Amino acid sequence: MNRIIKKYSTFLEKSSSTFGAATKKNGVKCKRGCNECCTVGFFDITLLDAIHLRSALKKVPAEVRKRVIARANEQLDILEKKKAFSRKDPLLKTLPSIDAISRRSAKMSCPALENGICMVYEMRPHICRIFGPTIRGPRRSVQLEGCGYFKKDIPEADYPIFDHYTEEKKLQKAMFVKAGRKRIREVDTIIPAALTLDLKKWL
Repeated sequence: MNRIIKKYSTFLEKSSSTFGAATKKNGVKCKRGCNECCTVGFFDITLLDAIHLRSALKKVPAEVRKRVIARANEQLDILEKKKAFSRKDPLLKTLPSIDAISRRSAKMSCPALENGICMVYEMRPHICRIFGPTIRGPRRSVQLEGCGYFKKDIPEADYPIFDHYTEEKKLQKAMFVKAGRKRIREVDTIIPAALTLDLKKWL
């Protein structure tokens, strides 16, 4: 499993580099200090992202790690009281469950956000790395809808998002095969759960 996590880390760095070049070329780079997408509730992230994030968390200084995990646990407490999430079943298996957690967490900021700065920036999930400007494909079709702050888009020719998704799926499949499953499970979770729970148990 460690080898798969290491390969995923390399994939994330590659994806970030390609996306960064595309945003620079098209003049749509996020403004320094903007954290709008980190303050309006939780994105769903893949189980591979969650396991990678938890594995990499040990690289964060102990005091910072302690604060981030404490915030994440507080948020999960609130969501459990709202019956919007369960530590006993932390996987999001359907689009309605993903939409529900997004709505119920709408006023929450990512637990890794501290004074406007991401405390886990180097190990952040894939969606955090490629969110911002809209990515469009042929006939102006939306391939990934952005935050709306940008008047310009990224053409898929500059950031071939489906190629990246395909590569990501291969690594997800390898993770599930390693765990003894024959196929990818279409399940996600949220960052607070990734930071506080050992989600390998749910593979």
